[in-house]
Amino acid sequence: MAETTFQVEIDGAAVTVAPGTTVHQWLRAQRPADLTGDNPVVVASINGRRTHLAELLSADARVRLIRLQDKETQTTIQRTVQFLAALAAEDLFPGHPLNVDFSYAGGMYCKLDRDEPLSEDDVARLAARMAELVAEDLPLLPQRFGLRALLKIYQRAGDERNHRTAKYLRRESLEFYKCERSPLMYYGRQLPSTGYVRAFKLIPQSPGFVLLSNVKGQPAQLPEYLPQTKLLDTLREYSHWVERVGLRDTGALNEYIVNGRTADVIQISEARHARFFVEAAEYVAALPESGRLVLMAGPSSSGKTSSAKRLMVQLRVLGYRPFALSLDNYFVDREDTPLADDGDYDYEALEALQIDLFDEHLQALLAGEDVHLPRFDFVAGKSRLADKPTRLERGQPLLVEGIHALNPALTPRIPSAQKMLIYVSALCHLNINNFSYIKTTDSRLYRRIVRDAQFRGYPASETLARWPKVRTGEEKHIFPFQNNADLFFNSGLTYELAVLKLWAEPRLAAVDSDDPNYGVARTLIDQLSLLLPVDASQVPPTSLLREFIGGSGFNY
Repeated sequence: MAETTFQVEIDGAAVTVAPGTTVHQWLRAQRPADLTGDNPVVVASINGRRTHLAELLSADARVRLIRLQDKETQTTIQRTVQFLAALAAEDLFPGHPLNVDFSYAGGMYCKLDRDEPLSEDDVARLAARMAELVAEDLPLLPQRFGLRALLKIYQRAGDERNHRTAKYLRRESLEFYKCERSPLMYYGRQLPSTGYVRAFKLIPQSPGFVLLSNVKGQPAQLPEYLPQTKLLDTLREYSHWVERVGLRDTGALNEYIVNGRTADVIQISEARHARFFVEAAEYVAALPESGRLVLMAGPSSSGKTSSAKRLMVQLRVLGYRPFALSLDNYFVDREDTPLADDGDYDYEALEALQIDLFDEHLQALLAGEDVHLPRFDFVAGKSRLADKPTRLERGQPLLVEGIHALNPALTPRIPSAQKMLIYVSALCHLNINNFSYIKTTDSRLYRRIVRDAQFRGYPASETLARWPKVRTGEEKHIFPFQNNADLFFNSGLTYELAVLKLWAEPRLAAVDSDDPNYGVARTLIDQLSLLLPVDASQVPPTSLLREFIGGSGFNY
C-alpha cells in the first residue's frame, strides 16, 4: 500500500506532509502569510543545501526557511536583478544580449553584445523596462533539462556560445531558471518571481552601465555608489583581453582543453602576469633614491606573497637588491590583541599591529640606519627583536606586504613621491554564459580551500566556516583603501579553476551532510563540474598558482 503521509522537520518543528508536496505548496496551505509582506520566505535549505521553493519534500527532510531580509539571500537577489536586466535587454534590444562582465563598485558592470555603446537614454529605458517586469510579478521557475535536449535547444536557436558551454558538461542534466515569456535561461538560483525585487539602479558607464542591487540584509535599500577609475580600467582591460584571446567563458576554456591547447592557455595567462611585474619594477625604479618603498595589499588568497616575490625577482633583473618586510612580524603580543565582537582575537584590526614601532623602523630603514627588526613567534604569541641589525643601502627597494599596507595610517610620515602602492586581487570571474558566472570571491575561496588543505592541515569544512569572518575583515580593512593604489594587479588566471578542481573537489566532497556548510560545499562542487580538469604538471614553478597547489620555485 502506498504511503499517504510522512514527516519532515520545518524550522525545527515536525510536520506531516503528503507525497508530492513542494515547500511552496506546504507554505501556501499552512502558512500563507509567510509568502507575503516585507519579509517573505523566498528560499529553502533542505538537508543543508539551499534550493528553490518548488523543491519536493521527502521523508525525514530537515527544512530551514530563508527570508528575503536574511543576509544569505543576497546572492539570490543579485542573480535575479541580473536576470531582470537580461530580460529587459532582450525586449528592448533583440539580437544584442546582455553581457555581465565583472563585479565593480558594489554592483556589476554590464554591456550589450554590440559595437554601439549604450546612451544614457538607452540605460534609462532599460531601467524602466526592469521596473515594469517587477510590477508584472512574473514567476521565475526552475526547469531541469537533459543534456541532449539542452544541446538541441541551443542548436535550434543558433546559440553557439551556450551550445559550446553545454557540450562539455559531464552530467546528464542541468537546472536553469526561466521566465515563461522568454527563451532566456539563467544558471543559478532565483527568487520565486520578479515581484520580490525591491531595489535596483542602473548607472550609465559607457559603453555599458553599472547594475546595483540592494544592501545585504536590506532588500529595499540601495548601496552608495563609489566609482573607482583605476580599478575599472583594470577590469575592462581584462575583459577585453579574454575576448581577444577567445576565453570568455567555461565553454571556451573547455574547448581549449579538449583540443589539446591547454599549454597555450597557460602560457598566455602566465605571460600576462609576467608583463605586469616588468612594468611594476620600472615604476619602482623611477622612485627617488631617497626612498623606494613598495606597499602591497590585497584580500585573502589573492597571491600577495607570490606577487611580492616575483616583483623582487624583476627588480633584481634591473640591478636592485630589494628587501622584504612582513607586517605579520609587527603583531602585538597575543594578550594585547584587540577582541572582535564575538570575543575572539581580532588579528585583522589595525590595532593588532605595533604601528608606532613599524613607523619608527620604516623611517630608520629608509634613512639607511641600523634597525633591529622584530620576529613574531606565532606559537608563543610573542614578538622578539633580532640580535643582528638590518640596514638598507641608499635607493634599495623596500617591499612591505600585508592587509593594511594601503591604509594611510600605516605610513603617515612617508611622502607619496617615495612610495608605490599595489593592490593585488583575483579580479576576474569566469563567465558561464552571457549573464551567469563564477564569482571572483569563489575563485579565491577555491584557492584558500586547497592551500589550507595542502599546507595547514585544515579540512574544507573548517575553511568554509572561517570564510564569512575573512570576508567581513576584507570589507572592513582592505576594500575601503583599494582606491589608494597606484597599480592594480589582477592575479586571476583564466585556467586556474580547471587546475584547482583536482584538489578542491575531493576536499569539498568530504564535507559531511550534517555540517552547516554542506550546502555551500555542494554548490562549489556543482560550479567545478562545469569545467574539464587540467593537469597541474603544466603549471610553471614561477606561477602564482603554485602558492596554493605546491611545487613553487619560491620559498614561503
